[in-house]
Amino acid sequence: MDRLIHTALNSLNIVKDNAFIRSNNLANTSVPGFRADYHLKTSGTAFLDNYDTHITRGLSIKDDNNIFDASPGTLNETGKELDVAVRGDGYFITQAAQGNSLSRRGDLDTNADGQLINGASAIILDDQLQPITIPPYRSINVTENGEIIIEPLTSAPGTYQSVATLGLVKPTAPLKKFPDGEVRYADNSPIVANQGARVVNKFLEMSNVNLMEELVSSIEEQRVFEINLKLVKAAEDIDRSGSSLLKMPS
Repeated sequence: MDRLIHTALNSLNIVKDNAFIRSNNLANTSVPGFRADYHLKTSGTAFLDNYDTHITRGLSIKDDNNIFDASPGTLNETGKELDVAVRGDGYFITQAAQGNSLSRRGDLDTNADGQLINGASAIILDDQLQPITIPPYRSINVTENGEIIIEPLTSAPGTYQSVATLGLVKPTAPLKKFPDGEVRYADNSPIVANQGARVVNKFLEMSNVNLMEELVSSIEEQRVFEINLKLVKAAEDIDRSGSSLLKMPS
């Protein structure tokens, strides 16, 4: 009977963990370039581990069995000069606390030091893995290969200058999300720009979270949760019945 209860409790634990993963997916539906996590039976989440911290980037599955959805999200035209989206397979290179990482987030801007950052305040790196500093400009444009061209504010109108080239990666090995929520090569090998990806300017890639799929899965797992609760109760009733049969007559 203990095995029956343990099986039911394990299922309840899986449903609970998946609910946290799904909640994290749903919370990041409006985050540009976010990659949804799959719900796995053997996984915990970095979201759970960092629930009480101040980490604000999209977090994900933490163990070696994690899988995230690498399919592209919808491209929305924004018209903003610093909005950039990766077309097809590829990633930007960003600077993270625990080493460089890969990102699809292209809502770019500059910080107080003039460095190029994305909406999560991660510093964007160039093809030499160095931070990109943008001088004051009248206009700015990003070419298909990631070259950043500006019309400097200090130059005569119509004068253009190439500032840097976005560091781009077309993955050459499997990727995974690490406990800090960042995407890197699964074997943690160094990230090197190979410029194999292509970008489109004034477009933004949205999250690839499938809202309908998440909601339907939520309903299905609620049913699984209720069934397993009934199974625990049934096991308890069977156990009590068996114990009463073994009682010594009074």
